[in-house]
Amino acid sequence: MKKMMLINPHKPGRHGEESITVIVQMPLNLAYIKALTPGDWEFDVIDENIELAIDDNGELTFAPVDLVCITSVTYQSPRAYKIATACKRKGMTVIMGGIHASVMPEEASKYVDTVFIGEAEEVWPRVIKDFEAGKLKKVYDGGLPPLNLMKRVFPDREFLRKKYNYKFSSIVTTKGCPNYCDFCSVPTFQGRKFRERPYEDVLEELAATDYKGLMLAEDNFYGHGKRSNERARNLFKGMVERNLQKDWLGFTALNISQDKETLDYMAKSGCFGMLMGIESTNETVLEKMNKQVNLKLGTESYYDCIQKIHDAGLVTWGSVVFGADGDGKDSFKRMTDFILENNIDILTFGINCPFPKTQLYKRLDSEKRIFRKNYPDDWEYYDTAHVVHRLVDMTLEDFIEGMQYVYDHIYAGDNLRKRFRNSIKTTNNPRNSMFAFRVGSDWQQVFDQVLENLRLLYDSGDYYKDYYKSNSVSVSKKPLVESITT
Repeated sequence: MKKMMLINPHKPGRHGEESITVIVQMPLNLAYIKALTPGDWEFDVIDENIELAIDDNGELTFAPVDLVCITSVTYQSPRAYKIATACKRKGMTVIMGGIHASVMPEEASKYVDTVFIGEAEEVWPRVIKDFEAGKLKKVYDGGLPPLNLMKRVFPDREFLRKKYNYKFSSIVTTKGCPNYCDFCSVPTFQGRKFRERPYEDVLEELAATDYKGLMLAEDNFYGHGKRSNERARNLFKGMVERNLQKDWLGFTALNISQDKETLDYMAKSGCFGMLMGIESTNETVLEKMNKQVNLKLGTESYYDCIQKIHDAGLVTWGSVVFGADGDGKDSFKRMTDFILENNIDILTFGINCPFPKTQLYKRLDSEKRIFRKNYPDDWEYYDTAHVVHRLVDMTLEDFIEGMQYVYDHIYAGDNLRKRFRNSIKTTNNPRNSMFAFRVGSDWQQVFDQVLENLRLLYDSGDYYKDYYKSNSVSVSKKPLVESITT
């Protein structure tokens, strides 16, 4: 029997979304590969969030198999290439897919036998047949197929649960985004067309899985426009009517706050709350980002939007961007005040990051501001937890001090517990407020690591190097304030 190893790479010691223990979730794309593979195969999986595929010496931790399939986002790609190299040394065939390989196929092809671009639903069975016939191609493009194809096959969650006993999973209800926020990699990978999965199919999958904890694995489950909003409403109404109670959350935009009926169905179906991209309170910055949904609502309406979500008993998970052009050193206090005054239950963030092929990357590269350009090794910094380009509206010292200010006032000391107590008051829902508190508690270690990353960057001097010239430019540094260095 042929053997296939599925690998989700992870750099040892890194903390990020995967460190939020309350929603640690299985790599759903690998569960789909398992379910889509025709023929008689023996499968195994390595999720490096849990166990390693290679040791400190770059040697494999598993016995050779016939075919290795590796998925990767950008920050994982250096680790993925190391794993692929180790596999090929042992004579194994390696296929790599995921967002980074799809965006950077020429780079990925240097390390693997085959690059898979796009999504697998239509093309993956042909890849397997070509492999079995000894006719594997260098590149396959699965394109962006309609989501009604997902009716034919559900991901094999049970296979992954048997290996790692995941407590949480995810489910696909939409893909793509018609917006074009300059920092976002979704349009470069999943297209600008908003693809919707028939909600009846989603309900069937919800009924077929015994997973209680689920995340809607997309960027905006509520959608864009009245028809999409109605579809989302029908999904949550169907969950209630069919008694498909789940402990779930998802990603959407603030405009959902204006739809009380949908919020009520969400609450009744078991929703904790939702993650929303607030990004910035500065409309000039939002215009540069091309964050149209927030601009249409207007920053002055944020409080009312959040209050309506709280009135439904749901928590608000605010995601913001630090370090965007236009946000100066005063932006940290403004954002902190905003979080506290608007009773945001969970705050997570990303440092503004120019992911490959995005509009932000093209602009910053043209302005010669990116200092992490030793690819592919430097892709490990492209995880929104590192600064990879020079800031224009503040110094690096200002940025570090500002991030410390946010930490001190949102996370440090008794602040998480105070916000938890306030969340219970504003939502009148202890269950959802406890969920928010647990997410915040786990994110604290992520924030600690981000601050450490910033200190290491400052000490290294890399921030001041000009990677666009053969000789780097030296810039003197001023001392960090005592609160940052201690």
